[in-house]
Amino acid sequence: MRHWLLRAIGPVLGLALAVGPAAAADYPSDTIHMIVPWKAGGGTDRLGRGIAEAMEAVSGATIVVDNVDGAGGITGSLKVARSKPDGYTVLMNGTSDMTAAMTFQKVPVSLDDFKYVGGFFTSPTWILSHKDRGIDSLEALIAKAKAEPGTVTIGTAGPAGAQMLMAAAIKGYLDLDVRIVPFSGGADLTKALLGNQVDAGIIHAPVMLPEVKEGLIKVIGTGRPLTRLAYEPLRGTPTLKDNGIPVEIGITRGVFVPKGTPDAVVQKLAAILEKATESDKFKAFAVSFGFEPDWIPGPEFEAPIRGELKTFQEIKQKYLQ
Repeated sequence: MRHWLLRAIGPVLGLALAVGPAAAADYPSDTIHMIVPWKAGGGTDRLGRGIAEAMEAVSGATIVVDNVDGAGGITGSLKVARSKPDGYTVLMNGTSDMTAAMTFQKVPVSLDDFKYVGGFFTSPTWILSHKDRGIDSLEALIAKAKAEPGTVTIGTAGPAGAQMLMAAAIKGYLDLDVRIVPFSGGADLTKALLGNQVDAGIIHAPVMLPEVKEGLIKVIGTGRPLTRLAYEPLRGTPTLKDNGIPVEIGITRGVFVPKGTPDAVVQKLAAILEKATESDKFKAFAVSFGFEPDWIPGPEFEAPIRGELKTFQEIKQKYLQ
């Protein structure tokens, strides 16, 4: 009986020792795989590769970015949640990408499946309009919608994401008669805005910032303050809250690990991520991407995500049924 018991618990003890204090003390001593749950080349992927390079520079560890896309980001997230909790498989994803997927689908992963290492790059979701529309502010768009019911069009970068929820919030909270036009993605919405095919479009900043600087596209509102935007003239753009819509919508890219990861490992990884975020290397990269980096410690990173999921679910239940 004693031998059987030792054989049964041996693998469990081995796993515990592998991720125990000794392993934490040596962390990181192996390659870290950063899972980005989207195809290569997109905004989240580019930010993931940028922070991975900065983390390598400050830690000396090798960090490999693996793109595991599918199911709106859920495939990669699930891979990390089910991986060995030793700090060597981590998730880099955007907050509203995760919460929107959990709002619109029944998925086999939840916010409780992770520990939150920290956030490093925040970009609000903003509202754009072609200059020839003559709509210079969200207030003007709202006024037009009230004066001309049923005629105003708001495009979104997809039918089931944070942008759709933001459009629904504008329409629902203010009881506006507007038409929400979901495009198949950011590229198609960008084409529609450039072609002046919709009154306004909702997409994550800093998409179309070059066109904004040229004067072709106007930023008429934002889901969160643009105080960290590298382009100073837009930092005072009025938010949803400034226009009577009591929500904040944007995206913070951050790092997550499986919930069983030892706290000592999480703390070491957080220290590396913080140092990388504040490094000159990543600051230069982030500003070239459009925003100054924004280090957010784990507990302060986690709380808004949970609040955002609740808000998204309420918006969907009230205004998208």
